[in-house]
Amino acid sequence: MIELSTTDKQWIKMCKLHFKDIYPLTGSWVNTLKPLFNKIYGWDPDDNENYNDYLNCIFNKLLDVYLKIADDRSGNNNQLRSIFNASFNKSISRTEERPIERCISELCGLIQCNTVIDDKGNERYKI
Repeated sequence: MIELSTTDKQWIKMCKLHFKDIYPLTGSWVNTLKPLFNKIYGWDPDDNENYNDYLNCIFNKLLDVYLKIADDRSGNNNQLRSIFNASFNKSISRTEERPIERCISELCGLIQCNTVIDDKGNERYKI
């Protein structure tokens, strides 16, 4: 079983929309994540021009979570490629201006669609 920290579980639940009543969707993952980020880390991404630090921190945290739970069965790292592709190219679903914002959005989508239970009915991790 994949071992996850308490904060890893919170980010997974956030991406899987378990907290949508507490933290409603804003139309952008980068903005939707801000309140939970503030709760966990204790600083507001919008205060004192912290936005770039916020983006860097949240990208690294989501990438760490994704790499722990990744279940890419393509054999070609297609999911990892989609993260890099999001940074280089805007798409219909990833229209944010900044590459890191598109990557964060892509990571949230990959975490959201990640399977908790494998094909044999075994839990891969607990949230």
